[in-house]
Amino acid sequence: MLDIRLLGSPVVTRDGTAVEVDTRKAIALLAYLAVERSADREALAALFWADSSPDRARGTLRRTLSALRSAIGAEAIVADRNRIELTRGYRSDLDLFNAAIEETTNHDHDSVDVCELCVGPLRAATELYRGDLLGSFAVKDAPDFEDWARPVTESYRLRAGDAFQRLAMALAATGDYTGAIDAATRWIKLDELHEPAHRLLMLLNAWAGDRPGAIQAYRQCVAVLDRELGVSPLEETTELYEAILDEDLPPAPGLRRPVKSVRSPVQHDADGMLDRDDAVATLRQALERGLRRKHICLITGDSWMGKTRLIQYLADQARQTGFTAVVGKAYRAETMLPYGVAIQLLTTLARAIDLEDLAPWALEELARLDPKLSPGQAASDSERLGQLRMREAFLALTESAAATRPTLMAIDDAQWLDSASASLLAYLVRRLEDAHILLVISARDADSLDPALRETMTSANDHIHLEPLTAVEIRSDFPAIDVESIIDATGGIPLLVKEATESGSVAPDSATVTRYMESRQQRLSDLARQVLAAAAVLNGMCDALLLRDTSGRTDDEIVEAVEELAGIGLIREDPDGHLGFSLDVFESVTYESTSLVRRRLLHRRAAEALEEIPRSDTDARLATAIARHRRGAGAEDAADWYKLSGDLARAVFANAEAASSYENAIALGHPEVGVLHLALGELAMTRGDYQTASRELHAAASHATGPALAGVEHRIGDLNRILGRFDLAEESFTRAEADHPEPARLYADWALLRHRTGDTDGALDFAATSLNEAKSIGDDELIARALNILGVVNPDPDRAMDHFEKALLRVGPADPGRIAVLNNKAQLLAETGDHDAAMTLVEEAIAMADRVGYRHHQAALLNHLADLKHQSGQEQEAREQLTQAVTIFADIDAGDWEPEVWLLREW
Repeated sequence: MLDIRLLGSPVVTRDGTAVEVDTRKAIALLAYLAVERSADREALAALFWADSSPDRARGTLRRTLSALRSAIGAEAIVADRNRIELTRGYRSDLDLFNAAIEETTNHDHDSVDVCELCVGPLRAATELYRGDLLGSFAVKDAPDFEDWARPVTESYRLRAGDAFQRLAMALAATGDYTGAIDAATRWIKLDELHEPAHRLLMLLNAWAGDRPGAIQAYRQCVAVLDRELGVSPLEETTELYEAILDEDLPPAPGLRRPVKSVRSPVQHDADGMLDRDDAVATLRQALERGLRRKHICLITGDSWMGKTRLIQYLADQARQTGFTAVVGKAYRAETMLPYGVAIQLLTTLARAIDLEDLAPWALEELARLDPKLSPGQAASDSERLGQLRMREAFLALTESAAATRPTLMAIDDAQWLDSASASLLAYLVRRLEDAHILLVISARDADSLDPALRETMTSANDHIHLEPLTAVEIRSDFPAIDVESIIDATGGIPLLVKEATESGSVAPDSATVTRYMESRQQRLSDLARQVLAAAAVLNGMCDALLLRDTSGRTDDEIVEAVEELAGIGLIREDPDGHLGFSLDVFESVTYESTSLVRRRLLHRRAAEALEEIPRSDTDARLATAIARHRRGAGAEDAADWYKLSGDLARAVFANAEAASSYENAIALGHPEVGVLHLALGELAMTRGDYQTASRELHAAASHATGPALAGVEHRIGDLNRILGRFDLAEESFTRAEADHPEPARLYADWALLRHRTGDTDGALDFAATSLNEAKSIGDDELIARALNILGVVNPDPDRAMDHFEKALLRVGPADPGRIAVLNNKAQLLAETGDHDAAMTLVEEAIAMADRVGYRHHQAALLNHLADLKHQSGQEQEAREQLTQAVTIFADIDAGDWEPEVWLLREW
């Protein structure tokens, strides 16, 4: 009997003895005949020898057929002048595989279902499938054969995948989970990126009672997708994982769930020009009111509606009226740079006062952002920047400037504000009650603002919304112009209307923004074009020196080029000497029109110039800018710079910017991918986004081993404790114990877990162990953490208070761990009736939580303060605190509702 095995590497045997076939095309011919049964001679000649003449191809086919007959037996092949076919005297693994699958369709159920009778045929089919059709076997100079083999191979792979899935389900139905898991594992080997196979393996482990195995299967899926595609699992996979954790297992075979698709919002650039009478009148009134008290104005409008022009007009009017005009502009490329806009404001504010009148602590704090303010008193690198202290320093500076002269503070394109600057501005608006200040914010719309600033701007005194100009508005200013043609050509966009009216006619290039800007650029000299390209690459980080170093031109050439560019309105210079595009869209068009080779050169020069700045590797803003330029230059170390910028931003609690930098580092292939996912998970926990935290932490676990994996397991356990999954937290802590690099930290959290589950003795033992471990290495932070937990779990109020007092002596004034101690001590004071002292501690803790961005803890503290206010009879204040708490809780993303999230009281 002739046996032909084509699934996997091809093997031909006769009566158990291997048959040697001389040529690869003879083997390919046999495979083709085994699949198709018969074939036309002309078709075979064209299939294998398409590059040969017809006569030569037919001759080669005859010789190949002769060699094949000699190897497998002349009786195995029947051929005439037109057709060639295999006889029935052979056995093929393809036929056996198909027959086994077909047998399962004869049972009394649908073809996709399984029964006990299906196990045998499915097992036979999966054992026959040793690999893809012909495996790695390939034929040279036969592309048509390869084109034929490709869909056939895919068809058998899909049928095999279906067989593995159905076999796994059939074995699971009989209780053979070991065999089912083996079948699912083999299914995954067919295609590691096929998530349904991973989901089945997760589910089978869970059904078998092996939850750690299910978790490991999920982590394996996360690791493969992250390594091969750089993506997270589908929502369906994550939902199944969450269901497994909650022991809410779906019944077999209901594995399919809908996958939600969310369309990302389209981003638009914004800017424009042209005077507007109503808006101008409102701004003039706002200036008058700013002379007497704080006044807030919000300017919104779609792309190119004239927001920047209004702010420029207002700044000019303010200076003429005696105001100190402080104008900042946010850039899309700088949304990741912490305090980017704040530093712009700082420079002008500092010139408006005598810095010697400012408190030394405030000057020292502000010098962290601009060392030139206090060159000899820069704070040490080891000290961490606290947002609250920084805000107070900025508040002191602003109040001093407003006391000297009324002050206009205007922010253009606020939709691109970095989170740190947005939070600072929101803080200033709340605190500047009696200052003579006018605050003006422009943005696309209120919803595009950072949440912290958006909430504040809802109370703006004036809201100016700009829309396209109407024919009536244009005719009032330009009665001699063909208004209808202008509207048709420009759509009423002020920028294009102004260009058309100044030219005296509707120029063809005014119909679209792109053509308009191209027409402007065509008038530039070669020098100006080179400098303009450099400015586009710098993208919001531009002064004359940096522009010189990036463009490679001389100082005189930079001056000449800037004057030319400013003269035609492409570049503008602010009073501080910073250079920027007059419209963001000019910048984007210039950048895209610059060749890739030149962009890379300019990015490299920009990075090198920024690296020469002192503290470039310790300043988050500079490090992020360098990372962006190193990436644009195609440099291999861009990922390293992004990780560094993430670490630096995280150190100053600019958490959103840190997360963005870490994500860029992962995308660029940083080798410490597990460390980066862990950092992203911890940042997500900080802001209360527990679904993202879970995804990132499991991604970290999939890349970690040894002590690193133990550290990740600890964080996963802590996350599960917060979510009320106490049994899962216990499992994670247990897995982390053997290799944990900081056992004191683990035992402290373990003690808190035991406390939450009512195991007081276990909690005390773990807390004591944590304290001993911390003392053995002399780490004050860990000692304070252990003492804090000892205070939480100790039922004796006096001893608990003693632990809290000792913890406060150990924890630093800027250490986030102080929040927990203050909260827990306040809980104990409230129980003794000392509500005033408790409220003082909670208020301090709230300020710290706001500074470091711990949203969940901040909400819990506000809720705690509301309780204390209520108990003290301060009902109005209690309601206000409770409203703030509920608002923050509403932003916390824990997935399905989890009671423990809302019961956070001690930590």
